[in-house]
Amino acid sequence: MLLSCYCLLPDTYICAFMTRPPVGELVAYLALAVLLLVLAYSYYSRQSHRPSSSSDENLKTILQHLNIFSWSYDTVAKSFKISSGTEKLCGRTARELMSRPDLIRRLVHPYDLPRVREAENDIQAGKKIMLEHRILLSDGSSRWVHSLALPLLDDKGKLYRMEGIIIDVTEQKEQEERMKHLAFYDALTGLPNRSMFENYFSNFLSRGKFYEQKMAVVFIDLDAFKGVNDELGHEAGDIVLKQSAMRMKSLLRGCDLLSRLGGDEFVALLTRIQDDSPALVGKRIVEAFWEPFIINGHSVNIGVSVGISIYPHDGADLETLIKHADEAMYMAKRRGKNTSCLYNPASLAR
Repeated sequence: MLLSCYCLLPDTYICAFMTRPPVGELVAYLALAVLLLVLAYSYYSRQSHRPSSSSDENLKTILQHLNIFSWSYDTVAKSFKISSGTEKLCGRTARELMSRPDLIRRLVHPYDLPRVREAENDIQAGKKIMLEHRILLSDGSSRWVHSLALPLLDDKGKLYRMEGIIIDVTEQKEQEERMKHLAFYDALTGLPNRSMFENYFSNFLSRGKFYEQKMAVVFIDLDAFKGVNDELGHEAGDIVLKQSAMRMKSLLRGCDLLSRLGGDEFVALLTRIQDDSPALVGKRIVEAFWEPFIINGHSVNIGVSVGISIYPHDGADLETLIKHADEAMYMAKRRGKNTSCLYNPASLAR
């Protein structure tokens, strides 16, 4: 039986034990290894006809320690078995789940239920399944699990049993989310970073193929920010950056995006704009900094210089639009700072 299970596995998983897998596949390989262990143990137990022993308890302890439980369904005898360890993962005992199999489906998050039903149909059709989904706990919280199941077929190709394991991968999913956040968001302000900004622009640019729309890139530089760091320290400077981000973000619509480029430079993408709306947003951003920041009991006054470029009039790609918005921002600085300017090549030439 173990050999038949092994033959059901794709080559990528067989090779997994000989090569180092990508990080994202480690849980899948672990689940596969544990399932093979459970299948081998189950097969040995049936072949030897031996009674339960301390080895059974050892296997249970291992599964519980890894926050994993296994299950088996005999399609001929219509019997359903689940290992211990379910209570720690989903708040239900194995006895409860075996006596009321309908509870298992109730544990599945409603958003994931269609995929789980599709997987159920696949395994009943003799296909192996592997998927991640959420389960709901009685307190309203949810946990992520990785489910792996193999169909066992007789010599005639008829399904006679299904074996599977469910492993808690909540910590891994949370770690993945943290990694994604670090990849696309600024660690200090929580704003999207340049990578996210570029993706957002590309997304709206692709929509322009179906209907024409105007966008604006707003380049924002904090005036006199260096003095804050020099006089009050970098901790105070970080507070100013975070509060500045909050002030500016509050002025934008849900379809706009504010990003921190680095240092004291920010850039905003305004979508679906009207002719006069970019200049109005620039004016509001400047006015938002008229009120001083209170940092550790100190009143801190800084301003902003804002430059604006318009798509597609001032550029057809993001690099050009940012360059022109940056040039307009420096024009604002030359005009005395604490103001905003629209990109105008004629004005820059003078």
